[in-house]
Amino acid sequence: MIFEALRNLGNVNILIVGDGSPDFFAKFFLNSTTLTVIRPFERGEIGFWKHIRPVSPKVIDLVSTAFGSRKYLYMPDKNFFSFTEKICEFDLVVGRYLRPTVRSGALHFINVPVIVDVDDRDDVIFKSRLNRPDTSFFFKFFFKWHLKQMQIIMPNLLPMAKHLWVTSKSDYLEIKHESKSILPNIPFTNFNNKYIPLPENHTSNVILFVGSFGHRVNREGIERFITNCWPKIISVETDAKLRIVGSGGWETIKNKYNHISGIDIAGFKDSLEAEYKNAAFTVTPLFEGGGTKIKVLESLFYQRATLVTTHAHYGYDKLVNNKSILVASNESELIAGCINLLQNSKLRSRLAEEGRKIVFDEYSFERFSSLIKDTIKSIA
Repeated sequence: MIFEALRNLGNVNILIVGDGSPDFFAKFFLNSTTLTVIRPFERGEIGFWKHIRPVSPKVIDLVSTAFGSRKYLYMPDKNFFSFTEKICEFDLVVGRYLRPTVRSGALHFINVPVIVDVDDRDDVIFKSRLNRPDTSFFFKFFFKWHLKQMQIIMPNLLPMAKHLWVTSKSDYLEIKHESKSILPNIPFTNFNNKYIPLPENHTSNVILFVGSFGHRVNREGIERFITNCWPKIISVETDAKLRIVGSGGWETIKNKYNHISGIDIAGFKDSLEAEYKNAAFTVTPLFEGGGTKIKVLESLFYQRATLVTTHAHYGYDKLVNNKSILVASNESELIAGCINLLQNSKLRSRLAEEGRKIVFDEYSFERFSSLIKDTIKSIA
């Protein structure tokens, strides 16, 4: 969505810091002036690890990322040095996330103003993993080590940007920078006020989860919800259904949960509107990961109440617990929230209607574009 907003202001050149075919990425950046894809070095290709990487590249990449120093992932990457000269020709650089912006060389080698969109904060990702209820002592040790590294790396790099965009008030208060503003994350859907909201489905007993199977956090979060929360929910609301929708292969775990009553793993569906229409409400039972959970806004756009964890509520300061959204701080509250919403269609309706108003007031593409335009004017 940042690309779309920038495209309304001028010519936009795209640099993908990653691996893949330019033709694949081109469909996501239609009408860009140029599109370049450059693969950065893997962690296993840097320092000592590069000497043993040929033995098993994938394994060494994983091991070096887990046990190696993270500072090497936050340095300019040699693969981008030739492109860095071209960056000097631009009027402005906008970097999505800190690490790829640093690796491109944009922060270190050019005099062009750089805006960094600090969504998916690198330190918050490790904090959320530490806060998972099922994180073992062994993994907590490594997550603490990585978090400590990020708490040293980030304060040294972020001041090099001309301006920072953050997604929440808490980020705004925590991150020290002379020029920063809140740019809320919005869905790829361009919300249209002309869309008629779905009426409350008073008779539905369907709890809907929407998310990609390919995203580990989604997969582990919903499986933990089925294991720890669903048996207690179904013991009270015996007709309840948990419907899981999304791309990436949810069907592969169908057999794993065939014996559990009320689990409906649907996988990819062409029409999400139909899924929201048939649902009583949606749930986002995720306790880790970075950035904001876009499906929270999507649910409210369709006027479906949503129950989220405190972690999934991160970045949505305008959505207030018990007024426009229901927030659970632990699995016990998730269970209680599901039962409450299944039994109380008036509560669902109130949360959904209020939530939808806030989506249009605070998370529209028009407001998003206006915030971007204001930032660029302020640093020009």
